[in-house]
Amino acid sequence: MIPNKLLSKWMEFIRENPEHAQRFTECFWPSQLRSKSVALDMLAPDLAIYHPYGSRCHDIYIFGGWYGVFAQLFASRYANCKIHNIDVDPSCEFVFNKINIYPQITHTTDNMATFKYPTKPTYVINTSTEHVTQETYDIWWNNIPSGTKYLIQSNNFFALEEHIRCSDTMDEFLDINHLQDNNEWVKEIDCGMRSDGEPFIRFMAIGVK
Repeated sequence: MIPNKLLSKWMEFIRENPEHAQRFTECFWPSQLRSKSVALDMLAPDLAIYHPYGSRCHDIYIFGGWYGVFAQLFASRYANCKIHNIDVDPSCEFVFNKINIYPQITHTTDNMATFKYPTKPTYVINTSTEHVTQETYDIWWNNIPSGTKYLIQSNNFFALEEHIRCSDTMDEFLDINHLQDNNEWVKEIDCGMRSDGEPFIRFMAIGVK
């Protein structure tokens, strides 16, 4: 369930910033929302057991977080998390500052390969691994502190120009993302059909590096 105050803020942004409307609404394809919803459900065993205002606080790092829509959905569900939204595109910061209603979310414009963690992460999340080269991903992966939990997604939607590192199968996804042996959960998320009529699948893995 999306809180009314959050939905109203998004609609207000579209009304007041029509020049950003088309790109912003790309965040709300059914496949986007479904993959984020499944991810939040899968994290519940780790994050929902703590009282929202208790002493335990989780540091969550979302890479390729775009405008922070996923970060806001995350904050609306898990109030005991400090969320760091990171994206390389400098235009994302303007949109984030217009739509964000949660003080526990911060936004940083940075390349995931050069990002320095200011705190020890509880989770690193990357739902945009198809948007980066193998070299960038490898550097990012190697920089994750050992013992950190991760949630990683990609897909088989090769037709989109921005998707430069997709996977055909779950095995390929696990292989190119170095996730073969350390997963607690793996899941294929049915997202409907691609433009070529083939199934559109998002691959997801959760584990500990």
